[in-house]
Formats: sequence, C-alpha cells, structure tokens
Amino acid sequence: MADIETVKRQFEAVLHNVSDDVRSQFLSWIKNKINSGEWGDVTREKSNEDVMLESIQSDLRSELPVNAVSHTENIHFPQTGPNADCDPSTTVHVDAFLYDEDAIDDLCEDQEVQMNCCCGSQEVQPLTFITHSASAAQVKYIFNYALPDLSGKTVLDVGSRTGAVLYGAYLYSKAKHIVGVEIDSTFTSLQTAAVAKYNMADRIQVIHDDILNQGPLIASSDVVILNNVFEFFVPKDLQEKLWIYLFATLRNNTILVTVPSLEESLQQLKTGINLEQCVESIDLTAPLQQGRLELLDSADADDSDLTRIHLYRVLASHSPCQ
Repeated sequence: MADIETVKRQFEAVLHNVSDDVRSQFLSWIKNKINSGEWGDVTREKSNEDVMLESIQSDLRSELPVNAVSHTENIHFPQTGPNADCDPSTTVHVDAFLYDEDAIDDLCEDQEVQMNCCCGSQEVQPLTFITHSASAAQVKYIFNYALPDLSGKTVLDVGSRTGAVLYGAYLYSKAKHIVGVEIDSTFTSLQTAAVAKYNMADRIQVIHDDILNQGPLIASSDVVILNNVFEFFVPKDLQEKLWIYLFATLRNNTILVTVPSLEESLQQLKTGINLEQCVESIDLTAPLQQGRLELLDSADADDSDLTRIHLYRVLASHSPCQ
C-alpha cells in the first residue's frame, strides 16, 4: 500500500497533466465527495484565523440590531441606477458579515427579519435583501486569493463600517498598516473596541472622519477598498464629489478593490472620469477558480458574492482622467 508521500506525488502528477478547466472540475468533484460524507469524516479543521473571525462576528451580532443600521446614520435610497428599485417599504438591511445565507434563513423562520421590515405585506411583495458590508467569504477571497502579497503595504478601507475588511486584512494578509476611515461614530466605536479586544492595534487603525479630510492617507495607500461605499449613504451630488476627489488623490499603481464595479458605480454620475485612462482591470479568473473551490460549499453554489468583487490598478491620478 502506498504511503502518504507517494499518494501526494501521484495526486500532484494528475493535476499537472490536465488542463486548467479539467483540474477545476476534478477538484470540485473531490470537494463534493468530501462534503457529502461519502469518504467518511474528512472535514477540514478551522484555522485559528477563521475561529477568531467567527468570534468577532459573534461579538458584533450581540452589539447591533439584525439590520446593522446604527441610530446615528442616515440611509439614502438611490433614485437612479441598478438599485433604484429598492423600495424602502420592502427592502431589508441584513449585514452580510454578521449573517450568512443560512443565518438569514434562520432569521426569516424566527421572524427576526420581518420585524425590521418597514411596512407592506410580505405575502404580496417579495423582500429585497441588501448589505453594506463584505461577507466573510468575500473578505477571505480578497485577501487569500484576489490580492497579491501585501507584506509592508498599507490597506485603506473607505467606510469601514463594522470593520469586516480590517479584521480580514489583519488575519489573512501580511499588510503592515490597515486603516479604516468611518464617518459614523457608532461604527467607529464598535471597530475600536473589537481591535482592542483582539489585540489588533499593532496593525489596525480606525479613524473617525470624513474621507474628504484624508487626502494624505489616500495618496499613501497601496490598496484601497471601496465596498458599496457611497451609493446608499450620500446624495448623488456628494457621490460625484467624492469620486472626483478620490481619483484626483490616488497615486499611480494603487490597487482598488470595489463592489460593485467602478463602471456600475459611476454610470449614473456626472464625474467626467474616463475609466479607460484612469485604471486597468485586473484579471481574476485564476483567483476566482481557487476561491470557488475553497470557499463555497459545492461547484454549483452561488458565487455571486465573489464575482461582484473587482480589482483595478490606477494608471493616472492627480487629474480628472479625461
């Protein structure tokens, strides 16, 4: 009977001698076999990082309502663009970092979500779920697969909210300096408390401020995260001002991580920004294949969380990129 090292070599030889597409299908088949229990209990043990992230999630769930909207912030529902169909009476805010799909199903069964629906009959009008935070899967995908090595780099999260991106950068990357800028005082306090409790202050800094006051920080950042950053929080004219300011301040070669794409974020705004001259899109085909395999339950699982993440490299700054 072959020993473990022989089996490893044979397995690697199989992967080496097939196309990328076949390799992806083969690995997905293996994962499905493992998840089904057909090969016995071979469940992968959680990493220390995963355990810590889950502990932070649990702490934050106890501090926030289900919708994770603080009493100190104002939500602006878009009047134009892809999210203009979000009706306040049937739109439910559920924080994706705090509640995954299974947890949302449990909330619906327990009628926790319904209590946060403004009005209107749920039997007549379907609910629309929206989140303003990155999910745990998105955070892991960004820092484990999508981004390059961040050793010695500065990561900036614009509108850091519950701090999901900050904790992810700390746990799953070697970034030297991780900064969250958040204008809402409630969320700033929550992040600061979490950073202190989990001894992350050596690399994480939380700043309570308007991003418009943080030009030097933007210009010195190697990676800037923009996750559903402005659309639901400020009116259209201020969104335009913020985007123009960002692109006038970012330095060349900075990597932008955005949800949704820059094209979608800017399509309804009058910014004068020419994206073709400002940025180049970074191909995520290979990271996406690996992320699907490692982070999703099966090859057929919904991967929209991952495919909504876009990466760009800044080509031109300190100009309107026109």
